[in-house]
Amino acid sequence: MFSKWFDATEAKKFGTDMALLLRERAPVDGSSSGGKSIKKAEKKHEAAFNLIEKKLEEFKKTHRLNMYTKAQLGSAFKFTLLDNGYDEEFSERTTTWLLLKCK
Repeated sequence: MFSKWFDATEAKKFGTDMALLLRERAPVDGSSSGGKSIKKAEKKHEAAFNLIEKKLEEFKKTHRLNMYTKAQLGSAFKFTLLDNGYDEEFSERTTTWLLLKCK
């Protein structure tokens, strides 16, 4: 019983996949000095967050997330963002947003 509760394999994979999706859809260096480029980057980020939220809702339908698996999902997401060049503040804020959506 407890071994299933602590099995966070799918949650970790999902967290990593969502961070990679964010990197693909809204790269780290997406903002330039031009106003149009900043607005374009903001739209890309918004679209990526909407897609992540949709995928999370689908994931929650087939996977039961408990406190441990949520923590593992968040950790995988955050550290994948950090490993891909996102700064600490952005990674922390985005991970908090994702974990709040897990409720």
